[in-house]
Amino acid sequence: MRRLLAVTLMAGGLAALLAGPAAAQCVMCKTALSGSPEGRRMVAQFNYAILLMVVAPYLVMGGFVVGVYRERIAHRLARFGATVRARLEALPARWATVASRAHR
Repeated sequence: MRRLLAVTLMAGGLAALLAGPAAAQCVMCKTALSGSPEGRRMVAQFNYAILLMVVAPYLVMGGFVVGVYRERIAHRLARFGATVRARLEALPARWATVASRAHR
């Protein structure tokens, strides 16, 4: 599971790095913005707005996935802690039997 998550994150990061700055614009929007002086001043903000609209759903879904896995991880840690506590409580009894065998 961790490997799949790591590969997915690396592929997403690579795709984000390789994407051109205006790749998200449709041809009509790009033509309309580059055809007027006011539009040319707005191109950078327009690109950021498009990237925000693309990234937002992934952030929401990522938050949901983190919430679900955080619950699973907390449950596993609690179970592991109970196992460790039980083993630690049993140690003095084991040491007493080992010590009594050594004195024989």
